[in-house]
Amino acid sequence: MKILLAYSSKTKNTKKVAESIYEQIKDQAEVDLLDIKKQRKKIEKEYDFYILGAWTDKTNANKNMQRFVDQQEIHGKDVALFLTCGVPREHYHADDSINNYIAFMEERNNKIHETFVCQGKVDPKVMIVFKILAWHDPNFIHKVTPDLVDMVKESKKHPNLKDLEDAQICFKNLLEHKITHATV
Repeated sequence: MKILLAYSSKTKNTKKVAESIYEQIKDQAEVDLLDIKKQRKKIEKEYDFYILGAWTDKTNANKNMQRFVDQQEIHGKDVALFLTCGVPREHYHADDSINNYIAFMEERNNKIHETFVCQGKVDPKVMIVFKILAWHDPNFIHKVTPDLVDMVKESKKHPNLKDLEDAQICFKNLLEHKITHATV
């Protein structure tokens, strides 16, 4: 099985998760690890499966990953997705984000086999932007409250070893299942 494990990373959160997944699955299949910012032209190689990782931007995969999916014509493919975001996996923002990423991929007729969400460090610039936007617009949705400050502080601990192990287990199990069912 030929797998493209491609990721978009801004603050190295998604890169850490991608590299961790790669280390776990590289012996299960032929896996190419790709930082999408290094890919300027269409990939000529054909893949049986795509694992695509992105950081969250406005409750979806970031625009670089969305552009990559369309430029590479990842349409009608077998896909697994992972996402990093500044909130815990259990937070509604994480659910909204992965669901929007799934919808984006399904609009392109991809079959989603697995998803994984991992908390990552919040880019410090985000808090500055939130403060400015809240100052300009009192109705701005992301007010810098003590709860938000605490969540950002907690995010600095992620992705941690447990997060990376969870990602490894998730994708190892997925591939074991896919390989077992592909050979039956």
